[in-house]
Amino acid sequence: MPRKYRPRKEFKFWLYHDRDEDSRLMEFIQYCKSTRQFARVVRDGIRLIWSLREGNTHILFELFPHLERQFNPDAEDLIAQFREMLLQQRNAPVSQPVQIDSGIEQGGRKMLSGAKIDLPLLDDDDNGDTIVLTKKTSVMNGSNLIAGVLGLD
Repeated sequence: MPRKYRPRKEFKFWLYHDRDEDSRLMEFIQYCKSTRQFARVVRDGIRLIWSLREGNTHILFELFPHLERQFNPDAEDLIAQFREMLLQQRNAPVSQPVQIDSGIEQGGRKMLSGAKIDLPLLDDDDNGDTIVLTKKTSVMNGSNLIAGVLGLD
């Protein structure tokens, strides 16, 4: 029974003998051709690169299922790892903080070295209105509030 015609396209590319990585690829290509895996390896490689460039790891995990646990660990594995870390910390000896005697008095106020800055003077603002606040000591707080709001003195 004759085979049915399937249209196909051939693609050519060049590898250089003077490049180490190209030489290694040539050896791998020869191996793939001798084991009749070359077309499948090229198709899988192109699918993988294309999907990874689009940010999709589906093809990676399809071709390499053992990597999926490294990228997407189970919650049980994470809990087990966390428990191991806690046990390691519990069993680790607790070190005491080291006291450093630097000869400098610890605590209290310390003067900063630098140029002394004069405080601003309040009498330099002669252009604006001055508000005078007076304290009233009357028992009638409610009337003080109303007088203050209405500006009655």
